[in-house]
Amino acid sequence: MNKKTVLFLINGFGVEKKESYSIYDESIMPTFDELSKKYLFSTDTESKVSNYFDAYRNISLDVNELYNYTTIDNDVINKTLPNNQVLQKMKTDLDTRKSNLHIFCLVDTSMKIVEHLKETLKYLNPNLDKKIFLHFVISSTNIEDYKGLVEVFSKINIELANYAPIGFIMGLSAIDNTAKGVDLNFFFKMFISKVGEKWQSFTQKFDVLYATRSLPRDTKPFIINSNFELSKDDMFFFYNYDNINLTNFMDSLSGIAFGEETNNFSYYSLFPVTSNKEIPNMYNLETAKYCMVSNLESINATGLILCHNEQIPVINYFCNGLKNESTETLKFVDLAPYENDPNSIVSIINQFNNDLIILNYEIDNVSTVEELKNKLTTIDKVLKAVYDNINGSKYTLIVSSLYGMNKVLQNDKGVNVNVIFAGRVPFIFIDDFITKKNYLIEQGSINDISKSLYKNIRRDSKFDSMVEKQNFLYKLISGK
Repeated sequence: MNKKTVLFLINGFGVEKKESYSIYDESIMPTFDELSKKYLFSTDTESKVSNYFDAYRNISLDVNELYNYTTIDNDVINKTLPNNQVLQKMKTDLDTRKSNLHIFCLVDTSMKIVEHLKETLKYLNPNLDKKIFLHFVISSTNIEDYKGLVEVFSKINIELANYAPIGFIMGLSAIDNTAKGVDLNFFFKMFISKVGEKWQSFTQKFDVLYATRSLPRDTKPFIINSNFELSKDDMFFFYNYDNINLTNFMDSLSGIAFGEETNNFSYYSLFPVTSNKEIPNMYNLETAKYCMVSNLESINATGLILCHNEQIPVINYFCNGLKNESTETLKFVDLAPYENDPNSIVSIINQFNNDLIILNYEIDNVSTVEELKNKLTTIDKVLKAVYDNINGSKYTLIVSSLYGMNKVLQNDKGVNVNVIFAGRVPFIFIDDFITKKNYLIEQGSINDISKSLYKNIRRDSKFDSMVEKQNFLYKLISGK
């Protein structure tokens, strides 16, 4: 029989950094404080993400970067990139049209993008005689990523300067079809006229963005090099690593005219994009062989996730191996009607016989310190009710978070303060049979949380848990 496990997530809640405005106090979360002292507790679990989107990708797929990086990795390593038929067509198009090529490339803190672009550009422009311009779109959602972005762009400058200059740098929100308040006309006026904010040093610009606590993803478009130009026969290559929505972007781009002449743009994409135009793509998105659903099936277990309805499509997509499918292995319940009602939450846990139940709370959707403290207090009351319901280890309760928040909030004096719960998240393991005397929590990342869940559900499974039995040597050194 499988061991029932409840994962109680307080997403956005992490270890407060020294420079953070002080939030945590045992009077706000007395249950959390009590459980952290009574049971196995660690703050060594690392999280490099800052939203549930990336967090569920990590814990389900066990990756720290966009999953489909590996697709082009294989072609680069095996030197088979020139065999791609869409890339061959693009080169022929570029040679025939003798026009400009604009590459819009999603970028995060992974250095892989540099090698991928370099190999692509070496094939498209071996004689360095084509006009190719790189426009970078930042997808990162963590303020702490600016240092990594500086390193990536520095390497891009060194490795790719001979192949193509950088034109624009902007955040994904500037062109994302789903982002609120996106002014695409503003961007395209800058793109056509080359009149707008200009920075010769992206390092200085990123320093300013970091100082003002602006998310990388929300970076307004700025120009690094204004040598790029737009002509009616130009080509566009969307070098994306995600299935992004470019519908509005493409509508605006397609409507650009040159006097009385309409444009004759052509379009290509690395992976599929959502658009009202058929855009040839080099690769299809791969599905993941191993994910939360497949891992639960491998241990003959089922799961239930309580989260807000609007989060279900994203969470299911990652937990189901990059597939938008429904499955009996993983069920969902809308948390919204019950999230502030401890008794209702306990009833749901008791009502469903799933081996894994995840409560998906979030605290980063607040605007004031008072809101945050009230939310933590309410969640702590729910935590008490769930803990009280265990009744002699009816199930294992694990309390953690998949990411920490880094946000500017207003305090009770109306002053803006920075709350930083970034980098590391708590991990409390509550089970009367797993005691501090004989067990410890190994250091790990949020990727390891799911493995710990599977191991707890099925003790004889192949997975490694962060909860380990203490050996004799550890007891001798620690004096426990």
